[in-house]
Amino acid sequence: MISFEPTQKQLTMQAHFQRLALERLQPLSLHIDAAAPGSIDPDYLGIIAEENLNAFLIPEKYGGKPLDRISLALLFEELGAGCAGFAAVYAQTFHSIGALLIGGSEKQKKQFFPLLLPPAGHVAGFCVTEEKSGSNTSSFATVFSRKGKSFLLRGEKNTVINAGQARFYVVWANEKGTCNRAGISTFLIPEKTGGLSFGPYHDKPGFRAAPTATVHLEDACIPEGNMIGPAGSGYLLLMQILDWGRAISGAIAVGLARTAIEEAIRFAKQRVIWKQPIIKNQSIAFCLADLVTQLESTRALVWKACRLIDLGRDHTVASSMAKLSASELAVRATTEGLLILGQSGYRRLSLMDKIHRDALAFRIAEGTSQIQKLIISGQL
Repeated sequence: MISFEPTQKQLTMQAHFQRLALERLQPLSLHIDAAAPGSIDPDYLGIIAEENLNAFLIPEKYGGKPLDRISLALLFEELGAGCAGFAAVYAQTFHSIGALLIGGSEKQKKQFFPLLLPPAGHVAGFCVTEEKSGSNTSSFATVFSRKGKSFLLRGEKNTVINAGQARFYVVWANEKGTCNRAGISTFLIPEKTGGLSFGPYHDKPGFRAAPTATVHLEDACIPEGNMIGPAGSGYLLLMQILDWGRAISGAIAVGLARTAIEEAIRFAKQRVIWKQPIIKNQSIAFCLADLVTQLESTRALVWKACRLIDLGRDHTVASSMAKLSASELAVRATTEGLLILGQSGYRRLSLMDKIHRDALAFRIAEGTSQIQKLIISGQL
């Protein structure tokens, strides 16, 4: 029989981050959500440093304290329950570290991993999306050319989380003159590289705690030693990272959905109409029953994907299933939550309103729900 029971160490970690999410992340998230677009909140960076979160992603030989993928799923679920935007800020560092873990050289790991460890709270940037590429990652308008023992990069990456505050950026670009997967390579760009600049922060309806901006590259000069892997390996590297990332995105969405369901249950037990709590009405009780059932099954999909990653087995479809199910659950749970809370939920500075706007982003980020169905159906 397969056990789904977390270890005592995992339960202790989960309880710690559950308290942090409720006591610090949720109250901060409402404050940030109401503010004008800006950089990462200093308190959020402080939490990354205090909790040494980046160490959970980095191997011990480089100063980290790595967690297995199931433990990371537990961690990201709690962070997502507290603030999906904060979890997204952290997830970008997870993706960037993943690029180094999969394709980075020993020299690159020794150079870039320490940049993310305390005393300060640091983040990294993951630069893939472009204005006209969207879900199509088989070719980029951002291009590179060789100049002696360096590369020159030119182009723009849009909606980059952590733009302007990352210690380094992982950037995908096509070799100049190519327009297919074989021409894609990946580069590590330190924060103070000449030719690297950033546009204003975007004003988004959701994920407002995860600041995004456009990254501009104007003949940014990158040493040849900052290319990850051999030339032309960028597309394969990106697909491997996204397979990892979709399982983690699913964990964050599960956390957000759980918050919505818990908030709806709490309200339904307290709201009394005709001398009884509204949770006694079958239409509401059955809706909540469906949601908690889907929550449990979706979490199991996330854990399955993470376990397959830990075992080194094929996890592409499992990760897409987890991402798809969790994305749709997050939207459904927050939509039904708004209906159950009624006017008390449908207003600014309401937690349900905030997480509903956050939930919609899960259908887009890390590959749209349609892309996940394309991946899954392709394996039938």
